[in-house]
Amino acid sequence: MEPKGLDMGDYQERYRDYDIEVAVEQVLTGVKAHFRVLRGDAVVVDWRLVHIDSLWSTEHGAAEAGFNAARELIDAGLPA
Repeated sequence: MEPKGLDMGDYQERYRDYDIEVAVEQVLTGVKAHFRVLRGDAVVVDWRLVHIDSLWSTEHGAAEAGFNAARELIDAGLPA
């Protein structure tokens, strides 16, 4: 997981033949994360909200939840 761009809360990671992007936002009720999956410049899975289970999630924890959800989707063969 590495930062993407200038905005805080934006991360990217290469997994298999895909690029995963995760965006984390602080909201009134806690933290939320979205992810999308790309192959080259083509969007394979557009932005999806990730349910964060932990009550006091950190930004890093929310980002990891986003990456985990994207990896599971890729491992399952896309797009669920």
